[in-house]
Amino acid sequence: MAQDAFARKPTPILGVESRKTEPRSTKLKRFAVSGVVAALIAAGGFGAWQQNLFVKTAKAEIARGSIKCSGQKVVVFSPVSADARIACEGARDAIEFLESYGLDIPGDIEIELLTRLPAAIGDSAAGCRITSRLRAMVLVYSEFRKFETWFGVPIDRSLYRSVVSHEVAHVVADANFTIPKPSIQAKEYIAYITQFSTMEPELRDRALALFPGQAFEGEWQMSTTLYMLDPMGFGIRAYLHFTTLIDGNEYLRSILNGEALVGLQDIYY
Repeated sequence: MAQDAFARKPTPILGVESRKTEPRSTKLKRFAVSGVVAALIAAGGFGAWQQNLFVKTAKAEIARGSIKCSGQKVVVFSPVSADARIACEGARDAIEFLESYGLDIPGDIEIELLTRLPAAIGDSAAGCRITSRLRAMVLVYSEFRKFETWFGVPIDRSLYRSVVSHEVAHVVADANFTIPKPSIQAKEYIAYITQFSTMEPELRDRALALFPGQAFEGEWQMSTTLYMLDPMGFGIRAYLHFTTLIDGNEYLRSILNGEALVGLQDIYY
């Protein structure tokens, strides 16, 4: 399947906030720490006490009601119904994209939209997931907007939808890895190519223009260290690399089987 063949279902743009774009150097500093935290969590997963902390936090933060996404085995828990609808769209984007590349879609995926993420994540992340459960957690849109920019682009609902796609891609990929401890870069490669492949084309072009880096030339450049220092730069270069592949299906399967992007992730947990 050609890497540009994903037919994305458009989301009405309800308004782009006109805010000052954050300098990339400042953004890298702000996300370096959160990248380290995310990397540690992605590599090692959560212990029982950490999972209990996440569950308790979620129950304290979300409304009791839930929304079943139409035509999907996805349930969204959210205090804001409009956010839940966008989350369903983001989940659908990720599921359809990954399914088109042969990944199996697990049933009963849960998305929890929270006014704050669990303290273990830190305050510079927009989402996370519990690796041992089919559960993604994402900030509600009003909280996500407080970052002002993401990939250097002013935040709007379309960008928010792509963040949900990123987290759902993690959930789907986690259920498809055939090795017990995939590397951080393997997980993030799949999440980022899903996010950018399903992103509104105009939005994607704007983000790519702000990160003028080149596509990764090979796996030797896709290091855990680079991801931790510059998560967004890693994501964009990963997407550009994916667009150069003749057979994306084969490469994704090699990642999931532990034949590609195998790193020394065990030194980080």
